[in-house]
Amino acid sequence: MNFEEGARKMRVAGLWMIVVPLSAFLLLWAVTLTIALIRVGSPAGFGVIDLSPCIPLVIPGAILWLAAWIMEGFAKDAQ
Repeated sequence: MNFEEGARKMRVAGLWMIVVPLSAFLLLWAVTLTIALIRVGSPAGFGVIDLSPCIPLVIPGAILWLAAWIMEGFAKDAQ
């Protein structure tokens, strides 16, 4: 596998590691807001949903994505 293909695969994997936890958080937030609106009738009873469980999954994905971006830049300079 050459550098460009490896960098592309790393970038895609890092992007998935960012998108999936954030999508799950947004889905959970939307469901909680909908339930609060149905039960209470206003978002006043809407509790705050904590984003901290997503952070341990998002940070390695961001690092992997950034590393792939840097690796691809070095691979282009070498050619």
